[in-house]
Amino acid sequence: ESETGKAILAMFPKLPPEGQSAAVQHIGNLLANEDYGPFASYMTNSTVAPEIQDVILGDLLNRPNAIKLPMLLEVARNGREEMAGQAKDFLEIFLGEDHGKDWNAWQTHLNTWLKENPDEVIPGSTGASVGN
Repeated sequence: ESETGKAILAMFPKLPPEGQSAAVQHIGNLLANEDYGPFASYMTNSTVAPEIQDVILGDLLNRPNAIKLPMLLEVARNGREEMAGQAKDFLEIFLGEDHGKDWNAWQTHLNTWLKENPDEVIPGSTGASVGN
């Protein structure tokens, strides 16, 4: 399934907005966690419609913390204003602190938090993890 998701993702930037809207949900459903980074990066791409970025954000929130939290920090730092505010709010909820726009403090806290709160590995799996 992830290979299919990666194939659709490769076509994503060439699709018209209507095609991107149709593809975004499928990509999120098909991509494995380890293949998710390139898809999530569309949340900071100014050429992608805000509605599509919102769908990606919704999917990101269902990913393991090791994927979700660093990407939320990237969106808070470099995303469009509304999405950056949402990402920062989610970081505050997950990490329990607010570092304002001190991105170095956010990064340090995030790294420490992820070390202290590793994602669970599903027993008998190939190493895929589940979010907290």
